[in-house]
Amino acid sequence: MHTVSPSPRPDPSQTTGEVLWEVVDLAGGAAVMLLPLLLLAVPGIAAFIVLPAIVLLAVAAAPVIVAGAVVVPAYLVVRAVRVRPRHRRRTGSSRPGALAGRAG
Repeated sequence: MHTVSPSPRPDPSQTTGEVLWEVVDLAGGAAVMLLPLLLLAVPGIAAFIVLPAIVLLAVAAAPVIVAGAVVVPAYLVVRAVRVRPRHRRRTGSSRPGALAGRAG
């Protein structure tokens, strides 16, 4: 007995639209068939993608936090100690004619 293997080429009587519709139909069926696996995939996504991302962000943020803990107090101390120039109040003029130019 001789068996004939199916040809890998599509049937020449099928149009391109029919072939595409069949592919879409098969993909939709596969998606519906795999929907129950989504219940298993959600904890896996959380465990293997979200949690490592949080850990990596925490590790990357640690040097910034340490640098901030060292620099900010030093900056605040220098700012508190630094002598600021005090501006004199303009209640009276120490120079004669200083306010004469403003009159208008």
